[in-house]
Amino acid sequence: MPLISNVRPLVNLLLRLLLVPGRFRHRWTNRNRFAVTTGLITTLKKQCEDAHEHGFKNHAVAYNAALFMALVEQDLSAYSSALYFANTKWHQQFVARGMAVLLYETSKDIPEILGKEYRQALRDLGLDDPWLQALNKSVTGFNTFKLEHAAFLNTVRTYVGAHKEKNALAQLAVLEALDHMEIYRLGAKFSVSLNSLVEFQMALLTYLKNPAVMLKEAAKAVDRANPPLQGPPARRPAAPLS
Repeated sequence: MPLISNVRPLVNLLLRLLLVPGRFRHRWTNRNRFAVTTGLITTLKKQCEDAHEHGFKNHAVAYNAALFMALVEQDLSAYSSALYFANTKWHQQFVARGMAVLLYETSKDIPEILGKEYRQALRDLGLDDPWLQALNKSVTGFNTFKLEHAAFLNTVRTYVGAHKEKNALAQLAVLEALDHMEIYRLGAKFSVSLNSLVEFQMALLTYLKNPAVMLKEAAKAVDRANPPLQGPPARRPAAPLS
């Protein structure tokens, strides 16, 4: 046992050294990602606020969804990087627990955000079936992910992510069995659908800036702000004198 205890730190050190080249490549590849995502979030926040302020109802729905996706992408990217650079089992599992909660919650929330109200907004903006078909394709990926992995992710979330389970021994059992690389792989799988949706959102944001689309929305905003006046109710004719 003393020999094993002495060897284990050396093995961990060697593994960390072997990961150094990959970690440098990861940092270099993603060196501008955070700044780009932060800039996008700032822009979408301003556009969403402006749409609400000026009464562009459909634009506000579209910008809200785009902003939500950008926030999810930022968090998922941060969790993935943190998991990649975690050096101890505890830190790996700690980050994996947070990622599991994110994956579970957003796999439910994204289809809801892109539901009936969002689709009606797209139709009101003049978008036809090809756009809705492309949206359906992206949403299908999230629904499939939810069906295949929600039970497992919810277990991690309930027992060791949000600590909703009050049985501490049960929490430890789930934690000891947790494979952080499995969560990492699920994050990569989730990213495929998220990236597809980001492409859809970028095309939609370009469409929203079309002057004709904005003029049409401005006219609707004016109509909503100035509803037609209703005249006084018609007077009933007086009853004839008997």
